[in-house]
Amino acid sequence: TSLDPHQAELVGISLALEAGHAAYIPLSHRYTGAPTQLDREQVLERMRPLLEDAHIRKLGQNLKYDMHVLANHGIRLNGVQHDTLLESYVLESDKPHDMDSMAARHLNAKTITYAEVAGKGVNQIGFEQVPIDRATEYAAEDADITLRLHQHLYPQLSADSKLSYIYNTIELPVMEVLFKMERNGVLLDTQV
Repeated sequence: TSLDPHQAELVGISLALEAGHAAYIPLSHRYTGAPTQLDREQVLERMRPLLEDAHIRKLGQNLKYDMHVLANHGIRLNGVQHDTLLESYVLESDKPHDMDSMAARHLNAKTITYAEVAGKGVNQIGFEQVPIDRATEYAAEDADITLRLHQHLYPQLSADSKLSYIYNTIELPVMEVLFKMERNGVLLDTQV
């Protein structure tokens, strides 16, 4: 419901287990005529063991945001194995790392943009107001493109030992540190 990860509420969940196949679970779309959806809290409780299990590896695009949104609902995302935003950053720090730009650059794919589903400027609506059929196209495509980007980027990254080191021992662990700092705040010793 918001780009501010501390304010955002979960509207739905998109998943992809193999390239070309993805799904979207709508949970809290709110608009006139919106169909009945699965209860968000029940779905999250059913998914909690999967999401919190550190042994079940997860991949996403900008997962720090997702970690915050899930934390807003009392879920601690564990098992983050890969983040395509960070893969892109390590491989090409001078280029944009948003999924639409990366899809065009690496997959020669034109994605559905957020502005195309939610509008922009004064006419922009929240994702919870996007009709479920359109939200499904957008969100399922996001999951599929993220998986495909990882399948394209990670082999390049792992082939270079220096870049692999930066990604695995600096960038991924720092994401966790930044998440905790953003979630809890920081305390500065002004005397020092």
